[in-house]
Amino acid sequence: MQPLFIPYLINHDWNHFKAVLIVLVVLYAGVFLSVLIDFFFGVRRAKRMNIVRTSSGYRRTISKLTNYFGLMLMLSIADIVASVIFKMPYFTVAGAIGIVLVEAKSVFENLKQQEKSIAEVQSVLLKILENKDEIQNILALLNADKKEDKQ
Repeated sequence: MQPLFIPYLINHDWNHFKAVLIVLVVLYAGVFLSVLIDFFFGVRRAKRMNIVRTSSGYRRTISKLTNYFGLMLMLSIADIVASVIFKMPYFTVAGAIGIVLVEAKSVFENLKQQEKSIAEVQSVLLKILENKDEIQNILALLNADKKEDKQ
């Protein structure tokens, strides 16, 4: 048994070879783009929540990219081996779809967490407004203590 991609190269069947390469480029670009979109929404959420952005967070994105592209490369190699049976890179397609779905879920989690934090701030503000008389009494007591300390 000989893998199908070798006869395509030997027989100069460049159309099929180009088609497979185009599919692979689109898949790899899709994975890269999904990680960049997740990175964008993560940084945006951090800015809105006043969370300090550190190099460790950026390293996590780079680590994620290396892990994803390592997986994609292994799946592409599996597709080369499986080209005895399949003419297209089905393993790489399945892996890319899975990675894009994981990244999409991460983006939606970032958006939900952002909405959740806004709702929490609103509830805290409402509680403060409900208890404004008690807060004014506490502040008055604190101010009275400060005046006594100065005398």
